[in-house]
Amino acid sequence: MAVSAILLDVAGWTQLTQALELGQANGHIVGNIIRHLRELGAETVLVEDEYLDRDFTEAFAAYYSRLFKRHTKLCKRAHFFKRDLTDIVNLASPSEMAARLEGCQADYLGFLVLRPIHEAPLAQATLLTPLPPAGHESHALVKGKYEAHVLGAELSVRALPMTQQDQRIGACAQATIWSAGRHFHARHKGPWISTVGITEAAMMQEFASVSSTIPNGSEFLSLNGMVSALRTCGRKPLMYMGSMNSNPPVWQGIRPADVINRYVDSGIPVIVGLGNLGADVGHAVIASGQVFSHQQPVVANLPNQPTRASFCSAFYVNDDQQGPNLRMPVRAGDVIGETTYSVDTNVQFLIIPLPDKVFLPAEKAELFAWDLLSTYSASWPGMKQNYAANLGASEALGDEFVAELGNNAVVARTYLTYGWKYKHRLLRNRLTDATHALARSTELPRFVWVTEFGTLTSFGAPLMFDRRIFAHCVVDATAKNMGEDSRLFFHAPGLAIRRSHDPADPNGPYKQAVHVIADDQSYYPKLRGNIDFAGY
Repeated sequence: MAVSAILLDVAGWTQLTQALELGQANGHIVGNIIRHLRELGAETVLVEDEYLDRDFTEAFAAYYSRLFKRHTKLCKRAHFFKRDLTDIVNLASPSEMAARLEGCQADYLGFLVLRPIHEAPLAQATLLTPLPPAGHESHALVKGKYEAHVLGAELSVRALPMTQQDQRIGACAQATIWSAGRHFHARHKGPWISTVGITEAAMMQEFASVSSTIPNGSEFLSLNGMVSALRTCGRKPLMYMGSMNSNPPVWQGIRPADVINRYVDSGIPVIVGLGNLGADVGHAVIASGQVFSHQQPVVANLPNQPTRASFCSAFYVNDDQQGPNLRMPVRAGDVIGETTYSVDTNVQFLIIPLPDKVFLPAEKAELFAWDLLSTYSASWPGMKQNYAANLGASEALGDEFVAELGNNAVVARTYLTYGWKYKHRLLRNRLTDATHALARSTELPRFVWVTEFGTLTSFGAPLMFDRRIFAHCVVDATAKNMGEDSRLFFHAPGLAIRRSHDPADPNGPYKQAVHVIADDQSYYPKLRGNIDFAGY
């Protein structure tokens, strides 16, 4: 197997562009990937000229090997680095070359796989996310670890892979499900499934309309088929629907940006269905992260019970027709956007591939949290009067927080996490020992929804490590239609509420205990991937 190195000077970029354009029918993808790599600072590409890709091997067996025209199943794989590797690839010693190459892990940007077919040769793009423009911050939240072996070296990249649709075997629906499925396999040890396998799984629940094209399902899938395929990936899909026949789509009681934000903040990819694109059929992309603006929202422009999505200018999406890690703006015309479509104008449906044992959607958990917060606010004057001698510094903090709540300047952030991870974080957060003890002794299920409450000011600090929250609520993610028993723990300045099984009636309603907490202070919001609050 030959491996060649290309230094990405002027001639090198031209050579790379020509290689990516070879057989490519979509003019957008190559330009976006080249721009992407330039923004990442790529300096060298190592190209494996004969690479056996597991996905394309399955596609070859299912389709290309059965054609009259001859095809090969040998692909190419290109690895990108943000440093000059000339000194390494010219080493005479293979063992030294492998060791030195592994030493370049910090400079590894990811890889592309090119399959030997015309029109859609990009089999996979697994690349880091570039930094956003000035005045913004990015959070690539849905990512797994993908390992690659080249010249005896083991390298890895944390990303969400993207594939280009090959309409001989699949469409954009399969491409989004493939990205989601590959993430669940890499991050959560879910089943490995190829595009061919996705189409076969979708056909189990498809309508007759997919038989209008052959191979069946190769040009589109219905929502039924998409949901069926996601179940094969080991997920329990949850769907949100706007109006399909209006421009822009109308959503009743739900803000789609809020929905996307809650789930990607939980590390769950969101399949985004798009319409009003000037075509007969819609399109689907997969959301994986957020782009926040450092410009604080104006209180007067906020909806009632605002969420962290109010700070969000765009979401990162993988688009099989455009490329990976593109910024889809929330509002049409926002200069931060890299796509022609936006959340407000084009999103018609959302599919959330939830893990098993999550039976309560995020927005309901958040409503439970807001309800407790409203009760706290209403009872705060009486609580101060009754426990003035016990509150200490909690009194001033509570006054500040309740005033912000009355001004509609309190912002909710809801995410799914493991019960044990929530406890791990909370015990290392800067809460009082009394609150730590109560939370530690609270029984929690495998999955919980956590809603953090900050203010526009506390969430809007330009430096993420300066941000703070004042309250939070923990809701049982398995608790459908269980009312009060859904809420397991609540904390706000001066108060903690804990709900637990009653030893006298273990199968009955939970027993609630209310505790006054002295000397509270604001504390840290969760930073995904950082469970010890390093940096705060």
